[in-house]
Amino acid sequence: MSNLIDYINFSSPRWPVFSRVLAATFGGYALAIASSLLISQLLVHVTGKYQAIHIGLILTFLVYVCAAMWVFSVKTAKKAWIGLLKSIFFCLALTWLLAKITGVAN
Repeated sequence: MSNLIDYINFSSPRWPVFSRVLAATFGGYALAIASSLLISQLLVHVTGKYQAIHIGLILTFLVYVCAAMWVFSVKTAKKAWIGLLKSIFFCLALTWLLAKITGVAN
C-alpha cells in the first residue's frame, strides 16, 4: 500500500483537473437535479403538476451544461466544489421551504 501512495504524486497538475472533471460530472448532475426540483416547485401553481415537472426536467439540461462550463472557468478546483455545494444546498433548502409553505410535496 505504501508503494501505491509513493507512486501517486498528489502535487501533480493532473489532480486538480481530475477533481474538476468529477465536479463537473457528479456535482453538475446533483445541481441539475436540485434545480429541477426547485423549478418544478416554483411552477406547480402556474402550470399543472406534470407540466411543471417536465419543464423542470427540460431546463435541467441547461443547468448541467452551465455548471460543467462554470467548473472549468473558476480559478481553483476547491472554489468549484464549494460553489457547487453552496448552489445545491441553496436549491434544496429553497425547494424544501416552498414545499412546506405551499403544501405541495407530492
